[in-house]
Amino acid sequence: MKNRKGVRIVGCEGIVEGYDLHSYPYGLPRIEGSPEEQERFKYLRAITRDMELINCFAGFMAEAHYRRMSAAACMFLGGEQDMERAKLVVGAWDLSDAEQHELLALADARAAALVRSKAGAAAIKAIADALMERGRLTGEQIATLCRRAYGGRECAYGAWNAYWPATPEQIRSGFIPERLRQAA
Repeated sequence: MKNRKGVRIVGCEGIVEGYDLHSYPYGLPRIEGSPEEQERFKYLRAITRDMELINCFAGFMAEAHYRRMSAAACMFLGGEQDMERAKLVVGAWDLSDAEQHELLALADARAAALVRSKAGAAAIKAIADALMERGRLTGEQIATLCRRAYGGRECAYGAWNAYWPATPEQIRSGFIPERLRQAA
């Protein structure tokens, strides 16, 4: 099928297979330990849910950026499940409607910053091109493409924990904490 400008339109559907690192249901599980350990766990859990919100927005925003369409169109064409998941994640916090709306808006801004950043856009293009060519990529192949787009830099596991919350400006500039921040 072709659009009005004679450009061939290709419809694609995708599925991401992987582990649910964010553990539905999103409510706070009980843990044993000192009050400090429990507070640390709550802090890390909040970061995880915050990152999951960015993930919920990033997929259809990446598609919109790659296809040069509106994010709203891509959300309605395939991002409904992502938005349902975002509402589940936000609903797990005991927050007012206004606070939930604010969290969703911040996740939207962070995802937009990621997708529109120079390195993020390069990673998206590389992944999309590879998917169009091969049809399927492993997590390691995607990680390699992302490292290449970020100039060989890679975030150490857990490094963002000391820098969170990430600002859209940090994301847009390609900031990557390369090592854990030392405790003062």
